[in-house]
Amino acid sequence: MDFNFKKLASDATGLFNRAKQYTEETFLKGEKTELDPHFEALLQRADKTENHTRQLLSCIESYLQPNPTVRMEDVFYEKLELRKEGSRMNNLETLATAMSEAGEEFGSATPYALS
Repeated sequence: MDFNFKKLASDATGLFNRAKQYTEETFLKGEKTELDPHFEALLQRADKTENHTRQLLSCIESYLQPNPTVRMEDVFYEKLELRKEGSRMNNLETLATAMSEAGEEFGSATPYALS
């Protein structure tokens, strides 16, 4: 096992410097690093993209590998005819909703809207 102490020290130094800068900016009223408005807009878009991608991934996982408890509950209610209409969306409907929300959020020219 190869363990590189120089890389560990370098990473720790960088982390310490970032923590020090954040602390100074927050508590000591130090000069904050001003970011370009275009860059801030890109950061917000990246955060939205990450959130929608995580939501889509979760929906895809639940569609491909459904929860057996929910499936048994659906069968049970179907056999006893106790199910109320529109009470819960199934996994495919949840995925479709997440995809359409992502498409609306990012516009029609993006891969989210085209899928």
